[in-house]
Amino acid sequence: MVLLGIACMRYSVQITNVTGRFDFAEKYLAGGLMSGTYTFYKLLGLGLTIIGALWFFGLTDVITTPLAHMLVGK
Repeated sequence: MVLLGIACMRYSVQITNVTGRFDFAEKYLAGGLMSGTYTFYKLLGLGLTIIGALWFFGLTDVITTPLAHMLVGK
């Protein structure tokens, strides 16, 4: 998962060339040097990398416990 995230960040331009642009990403993430779709893929890759690293080290409770408390209210 970490490698997939890194590849997603590294090859965001090539992925965008294959999949095309996302209208919602262009609308909400546009600006700066990169287009919104490229930024979306970089953020997706960053998220995959973080989740994969947490999973690898057995620290997924760091994310799931606060989410469970927010959703269930315990």
